[in-house]
Amino acid sequence: MIGGQTNGAPFSEGGWRSPLAALRRRWLILTLLGSLLIVLGCYSLAVWWQPGYAIRWGLVAALILIYETILLWRLLKHNHRPGEKALLPSLGIGNVITVARGWLLALLAGFLCAPRPSGWLEWAPSALYLMAAIADYLDGYLARITQHSTLLGEELDLQYDALGILIAPLLGVLYGQLPIWYLTVGLARYLFMAGTWLLKRRGRPVYNLTPSSARRAMAGFQMGFTAVALWPIFAPPGTWIVATLFMLPFIVGFLRDWLVVSGAIDPYSARYTEGIRRGVEMTTGWLPLGVRALVVPASLWLTAQRWAGNISAGGAPWGWQTGKGVFEAAAATLVGLGILGRLSSLALLIMVGLTVGENHPYPGDLLVIAGATLLTILGTGKLSLWKPEDEFLRRRYGGGHNQIEDGDRD
Repeated sequence: MIGGQTNGAPFSEGGWRSPLAALRRRWLILTLLGSLLIVLGCYSLAVWWQPGYAIRWGLVAALILIYETILLWRLLKHNHRPGEKALLPSLGIGNVITVARGWLLALLAGFLCAPRPSGWLEWAPSALYLMAAIADYLDGYLARITQHSTLLGEELDLQYDALGILIAPLLGVLYGQLPIWYLTVGLARYLFMAGTWLLKRRGRPVYNLTPSSARRAMAGFQMGFTAVALWPIFAPPGTWIVATLFMLPFIVGFLRDWLVVSGAIDPYSARYTEGIRRGVEMTTGWLPLGVRALVVPASLWLTAQRWAGNISAGGAPWGWQTGKGVFEAAAATLVGLGILGRLSSLALLIMVGLTVGENHPYPGDLLVIAGATLLTILGTGKLSLWKPEDEFLRRRYGGGHNQIEDGDRD
């Protein structure tokens, strides 16, 4: 015995009891579980779908899973808290959920090389990505409340965010739910990384990004929207309009960040900060107020017209169409008052989207869709009575630093 260890072998850095060895054993278990999930999924799809499509699905899902397992293996050495060097022997619940999120993305990717399924299976891609989006919130929250936030988790989170935002929009374009230009959302991070690599290659300086609460919120918006856009009950042109409006602030954010890292703008200069302050005040304060002034009366008028048309056509006074109209009118009223502005705008957007999905849209429907989308992104702005969602989007819950401080595109 030397210092409480048996010749140091089992407890050395490469010994079988070392933290890294323990992490590799957990990696093996997770790899086997992920592989089993794909095998079960392939077998189930062969029964519910078609064997040929199930094989295609399994091959693509397996390729993504292989990429994810290799990535996890290479990142195990970073399973330590920021600012520390001691390797943690356990992945922690947060990282395990992140790995499971990767499995969901692999299952989602399997649908890329097969025709769009029908029946209840048509909902599977949306359900998979929606669960992945929920897991994206839970993994960080659980890591923080268990005091197990690691550099491994941060890097996996970034990689899976980028992977999901690439796979889901591509699937939406293949299904015709999203316009082809929405693929720029999925390619943005990879283009950003390629650009910074070229700067370094040419010996030019690469500057750090400033912290931003909006960066992660915009990524969350894209994930949530894309999951909903894959719902078979929605259809173009409504989904195309919403997709275009959702992608604009996301792409503008990436362009701004590129100008920062390349040194084209100084984010700490007085001129820049004043310009940003005025821009934020206009886009999140006064612009939404004007949008509300257009959207609310248009929505209420369209709802009344549809209700009157349903009655004149012999429809039941209190059926699905009438109930949907009442819900739409209630959501529009809340938007007008600025009560739960983003949620009310989202509810209005969904209800009008359902109507557009069932019938040929009127120009007024498209106006309401565009306006409700802007209000979901920007909030209801000035003269709003209650908008707690804004605080939710700005904060990171679960202990530690609640304020979101995301300063990394790499």
